[in-house]
Amino acid sequence: MIQVPLTLPIRAAEGAALADLVFQVTGRSPMSEAARHQLSARLTSVHFESFVVKPWSLVADPGAPQTFYVAIDAKEPWLLHIASASSPASALFPKPILIGRMRTPSGMEVVVNAIPFGPGDEKAITTYLESLDRGVKPRPQRTQSLFVAAVRDPDAAFGQYRAVLRKYGLNVAALEVDNTQEVAWAAVRNGWREGFSAMGVTRVAAADLDAVRAARNASSLMDIHWDLAGPGITTAEDIRVGLRALRDEDIQVQAVTVSLGTKPGEGYPDTMEALGAYLVGTPWTELAGRVEWQAKGKPLVELRDRVREMQETARQFGALLRVTGDPAHGEGFLEALGAGCAGRLYYRLHPEQPVERIAEMAGLLRG
Repeated sequence: MIQVPLTLPIRAAEGAALADLVFQVTGRSPMSEAARHQLSARLTSVHFESFVVKPWSLVADPGAPQTFYVAIDAKEPWLLHIASASSPASALFPKPILIGRMRTPSGMEVVVNAIPFGPGDEKAITTYLESLDRGVKPRPQRTQSLFVAAVRDPDAAFGQYRAVLRKYGLNVAALEVDNTQEVAWAAVRNGWREGFSAMGVTRVAAADLDAVRAARNASSLMDIHWDLAGPGITTAEDIRVGLRALRDEDIQVQAVTVSLGTKPGEGYPDTMEALGAYLVGTPWTELAGRVEWQAKGKPLVELRDRVREMQETARQFGALLRVTGDPAHGEGFLEALGAGCAGRLYYRLHPEQPVERIAEMAGLLRG
């Protein structure tokens, strides 16, 4: 049954105008990324007062000709059902809200309905994923890649991941968000079909092989992390010994969490003078000698070279280095980290690092 409330979620005339755009970009061809790209481009010159369109979510109903769905933001998030008036009614989403049966500016008669589509609308999200577009789901990614993992606000994160893909041709999408339904909802709204890693992350202590075995048995996608981030600075030899022991147990670890000698809330020093003050009260006293003799007094050069050695060791075992971010990580630190890893890194954002900086940080970390 179609509902008709007293107050519509969007203006009917604007719904008709959007339907006109959708039919213009789709034509009679099968749904494609090109159509979504055209819709996104067209929307740059169109302003709807009652809603904002999420163009990459546009999808065709495989069971009904000339029937489409697209996510929007009005006062609340919705999924619009847009169909030719001659198309058969769809039973995918029961009890939609009728926006109107009307003619578009080009004269086509259409029907526009609205379906509640917030992060809590589990049935609608599942229907979209199972019946409309199975491509918008997490898929295992190559471990020889760069990931910038968001820990909150997946909707904004996917927007940033698209910006990275467009600018650098890199898929850095990974999420460590407890609410997997919110992640799926955000992926749908942003039309993310390139694959992403959604981590139900299990971090295990370096000496606890039983915990690693349990994590392996429960593994889904890329979610076993070997934690070597102790009080000391992790070395390539630490990684070699640890991963060799795991390999002897026939356990494959995708990421190795390491300690780089960073302090929470403090920027990494970029001069010998700053390094001296930075090391006071730390167990990393050997770092000063390495910087002075191996890197000619340049802390960020030493960091880059140390990270490179660790990355090359981890790569021999098919693993990435995993580093937890910090709001104090500056451009020089991120560039040195990215150069050392040669663009093969799992960088987990700190909760206080703005999701809106993902594209900027990916540019610095890509090596």
